Amino acid sequence: MTTKIVIQEGKKIPEGSIVIEGFPSKGFVSTIAARYMIDELGMEVIGCIESDKLRSVAVIHDAAPMRPIRIYSKDNIIVIFSELIIPVSYVPEFSNALINWLRGINPSKVVLLAGISGRVTDKEHEILGIANTHELNEKLEELDVTKIEEGILTGISSDLLLYCVENNVPTISLMAETEYVPDPLASASMLNILNKLLDLGIDTRRLINEGKRIEKMFKEITEQLKRGKSGYREMEEYSPMYG
Repeated sequence: MTTKIVIQEGKKIPEGSIVIEGFPSKGFVSTIAARYMIDELGMEVIGCIESDKLRSVAVIHDAAPMRPIRIYSKDNIIVIFSELIIPVSYVPEFSNALINWLRGINPSKVVLLAGISGRVTDKEHEILGIANTHELNEKLEELDVTKIEEGILTGISSDLLLYCVENNVPTISLMAETEYVPDPLASASMLNILNKLLDLGIDTRRLINEGKRIEKMFKEITEQLKRGKSGYREMEEYSPMYG
C-alpha cells in the first residue's frame, strides 16, 4: 500500500478551502495549536492519511480508536493534524501524497505551522513568517509578524511551501519561537495571529492559562536541575501532548 489521503464517503471539501498543516514541530507548537483549533471550532474528522509506513499504529481518544494523521473540516477550514513525527526517510513519500491531494482540491490558501528554537529577542514567543504574495506579506506586516529574511526550512512543511510557491498557491508559513517542550504559550501566540489572519474567533484563554502553568513547572524543574536536585522523573512522566 502506498501513502495516500483518504476522504470519508459522503464528505466533500469545498472549492477554495483554506488548508492548515499541523505536523509536529519544535515544542509541539504546531500540534498543540492545531489540536486546540479543532476542539474550539468543533471540527469533524473527514479523512486521514493511510500508509504502510504507519501500520500497527492507532491512537485512542474518548474511547474511540483513530488514525494518527487525520483531516478535519469546518466550513471552509481544513486542518491536517498529525500525532506522529514522520521519520526523515519517509518525508518525501508523505509530502508527495499531500501535494497530489492539494493539487486536486485547489485550495485558496495554505497555512503552514511550525515551532523553531528560541532566540535572543525582546518579544516573548515571537511569531515569524514568510508568504508568497504581496497581499499576504502586507497582512503579516500589519500583524507585526517578523519576516524571515534568511534561513533553511526542512520537512513536510518545506515541501508544501515549495509546491505552493512554484504553483502560485497563496501560502503563509508561521513559526513560533519556543524554548519549552511542550510550549502551549507559543501555540497561543500562533493562534492569536491565525485568529486575525483568518477571522477564526478562537478564544485562547484556556490555552494561555494552561501554558502559564506548564511553563512555570518547567522553570521550576530547570532550577532544581541547576541546584543538583532530581527533577528528571517529573520531566519524563509529563506527556508532551496537550489534551
